[in-house]
Amino acid sequence: MVLGFRLRGVWDRIVTRRRLLFSVESVAELTAVLWHLRDRAPDAEDDAKNVLRLMEVPQEARYRDSLTQAADTLRNAAASRNGSVKDAHILALAWAYDADIWSHDRDFAGTGWPSWSSANLAAALGDETAASVANP
Repeated sequence: MVLGFRLRGVWDRIVTRRRLLFSVESVAELTAVLWHLRDRAPDAEDDAKNVLRLMEVPQEARYRDSLTQAADTLRNAAASRNGSVKDAHILALAWAYDADIWSHDRDFAGTGWPSWSSANLAAALGDETAASVANP
């Protein structure tokens, strides 16, 4: 999601209303992607660094014990049916912090854990703002 800067307005809304957590593995993945984009999108690295400053990156030890169970859950998730466990670190981190997942990755569907697309999250935050204005 970090590299989806075309959704900058969504980022701004979410960052002001929610705490964003990033797994250690996600930071490594982002760094690798930025390395490959450095010639084609020179501003991507600066944009990503600005976003990373807004996020918390907990120690892997906080969610390490849940990685195997998260991988099993992803492997058995009926919605994706591809058996991919590459994002087990994200699911384990979400469990450790009782946090929802913000991703367009279908692998999280069917895990029994809440995940949000950018559009649905932006809409939910808009509804939340409207409700708080109506009921201060």
